[in-house]
Amino acid sequence: MTLKSTTKHIYRQRLLKVIDYVYEHLNRDLDVNTLADLANMSAYHFHRIYREFTGETINTTVRRMRLFKAATLLLHSNLSQADIAKQVRYNSVEAFNRAFTKHYGETPNHYKKHRTCKQLEHAVFYPSHLKEYTTMYTVEQIENEAMTLIALPHQGDYMQIGQAFEKLLMLAGSAGLVDERSRSFGIYYDDPKTVAKEELRSMACLSVSSTDIDLPAPEIQFIELPKGKAVSVLFKGDYTELEKPYDWLFGHWLPNNQVELADFPPFEEYLNDVRETPPSELLTRINCLIK
Repeated sequence: MTLKSTTKHIYRQRLLKVIDYVYEHLNRDLDVNTLADLANMSAYHFHRIYREFTGETINTTVRRMRLFKAATLLLHSNLSQADIAKQVRYNSVEAFNRAFTKHYGETPNHYKKHRTCKQLEHAVFYPSHLKEYTTMYTVEQIENEAMTLIALPHQGDYMQIGQAFEKLLMLAGSAGLVDERSRSFGIYYDDPKTVAKEELRSMACLSVSSTDIDLPAPEIQFIELPKGKAVSVLFKGDYTELEKPYDWLFGHWLPNNQVELADFPPFEEYLNDVRETPPSELLTRINCLIK
């Protein structure tokens, strides 16, 4: 290993620690000096190195991660906006509202009101009536091409798989494995409504041209995406809302169509860059292989 590649490897490992720390401490002060110290770099150099390895500034990463956490809490918790603002380190509800509205294009109240599903008041073994779906989606039957992916495992809340993607993109990008042809996928092995959140298994993945490459880190592995027929739903909107098309696909469309699923987990393809795309414009293709 040359001195240049050794240095690059050291930088990668240091930045992986930073990404982990940021994800796990979004409710704490994440000033640049603290993160630079964690990376064992001068704050002056840390800015440049992080930007070159990840494609965005550290402040942009922190803000994006915090607002995504806020969106998740709005939909999946009973916390007040004041409590959520504190969780993501905004000094006031007003400041939080401004930042959220700028990023999502709508206020937190509007975001929550138009996305929160009504829940049954009492848990029962069988629903007293068929679930109604307010939104229908277009299902395509496609021929999925075989593809080689590099993958970084993630265990835990699916809403936190972004942590694995941040690390994978940084590692793959700094190793020269990302270009305009690269495609981004997530593979999800468990049902988040039946498996405990901390036990959920998933993979953050990127396409590569072949397996004849050096993997940029020992925790990264190759995965083959099989060739075969698949049903596919294109969803437009924030990742926090992806459970809606899943519920509709598995609860409504599949039971009403003559389709048998193959023994391979659902996988998603992310068609635009989360760093450059407003959340409401994100495009995700949900795919399930069929027999």
